[in-house]
Order: sequence, then C-alpha cells, then structure tokens
Amino acid sequence: MVRAREIPPWALLSLLVGGLALPARAAGPNASPDPGGPAEGPVVTSAAPAAPAPAPSRPPYPRLSERDPVRRWALGIEGVGMQIPPLRPRVVDLDPRYLGNSVAAGGVGALGRVRVRPPIALEIAVRSGSVRYRSENDLISQDLVLAEFGALLFLARGDIGHFALDAGVGGLAHAIRYELEGGRTGAQIVGAFTVRVGADLELLLGRIALTFSLRGYGVITDLARTRATGPLFAGESAALRQAPLPRHQTHLLGSAGLLYRF
Repeated sequence: MVRAREIPPWALLSLLVGGLALPARAAGPNASPDPGGPAEGPVVTSAAPAAPAPAPSRPPYPRLSERDPVRRWALGIEGVGMQIPPLRPRVVDLDPRYLGNSVAAGGVGALGRVRVRPPIALEIAVRSGSVRYRSENDLISQDLVLAEFGALLFLARGDIGHFALDAGVGGLAHAIRYELEGGRTGAQIVGAFTVRVGADLELLLGRIALTFSLRGYGVITDLARTRATGPLFAGESAALRQAPLPRHQTHLLGSAGLLYRF
C-alpha cells in the first residue's frame, strides 16, 4: 500500500505564485493583461496643426466706394451764379464807366442724375440766369436759359464725399429786352451752342446730398439767326437787329444745391 505524502502549505503557495507570474514574463514587460487590448507604454501622437492667423477685421458692410450704390437716381434744385461778358447794345448807349469785362447773373436750376456705374453718372439739367442794366431812364434785361447733357467721372468716392470731373454739351438761349425812355420797347432772342468742363462735389447725407459745382463754358452764338421784335427794331438794318453779343464767349458758372436720392 502506497501512502500519499503530505505536501506542506508553503510549497503550494510557491507553485501558485510561480504559475501566475509565468505568462506575464513570457509576453514581455510591456504586454497588456488583456490579450486583445493595446499594449501598455508611452503613446506617440502627431502634433496638432498650428491655428491659422486671424484675418484682418473688416466692417460688417462694404464701403460705398466698393459696391454699387443703392440709390442710383437723384433729382435736385440748385442756386446758380454766372460770370458772363457784358452786353454792348447798339440801339442805346450804356455808360462804359459802369461796365467791366464781365457781369454776374444769378438764377436757379433743376437737374437729374443717374449712376450707370459706381464711378460714372449721367446728368441732364436746365439752368437759368438774369442780369439787368440800367442807365438813367433806360432798362435792359438779359435772361439766359441753359439746357445741357453731361457725364461725370467720380475720381474719389468715400462714405460721405464724392469728387468728380464732368463734361457736357448743351444749348443756350439769350433773351434781351429793352425798355427805353419814350416808351420804345423791343426784344432780341438768339441761341448758342455750349461745351463745358468742370468739377463737382457731392456730400452724401442719407437720401439727401449736397452738391457743389464749378464749370467753364465755351459758347458759340449764331448771331445771324437773331430774332428781333418790337417797335424799337422796326425798319432797322440787319446789323442793328443782331444781338449785341460776341460770337465766341466764355462763361463761368458756379452752383450749389440739394439732391434727393432714390
């Protein structure tokens, strides 16, 4: 009969500890206790890309000079001042001491503008001016009506101020009326062709704009087509019936007004 030998408890404890440590040493020091999981140890990751530099801040709405204007159309009125050559009438004598190289005429005007492109506008306008000559009991009045069409090129366009150069052509009508001593009356009407160049300034105040302009006009008058009426010119020669104006003139016109934009 074979008798089983009793194994001491410390031997069983040594076998149990050795059996648990053996799989971990075989897998290596970095092995994961979970066979299907990732190995323990330092994890290497790629560096995050650098954040892009912030873009320069811009206003929430573009400048007026960078977009098509919302209000393309404008209608307005203006006050007009003209510097023109004086009359040299043949049917009455004016004291030359009171006549210089030019006279000033004042009047009003009405105009309309449309922006076909942000830097380009077209304009149609009617402007007028009047001047009076008095010598003792004689009175001579000169009225001018100018109808013209032009284009403006805006060289500087800010949020408020717009500066433009302009050019255009038109027609000018002179009406000269005589009221002389002794009840002698008469009138002369003559037309002229005009060419203009100038500068304009607009100050935008919402729907309202202030406009200022200074223009020079070259005027060519057709004296042969003067229409003379009244008893003053009855039976007079063709030379006396012609308007007392130079054939070629230069006019200077300045204006200031208000525009309603829509």
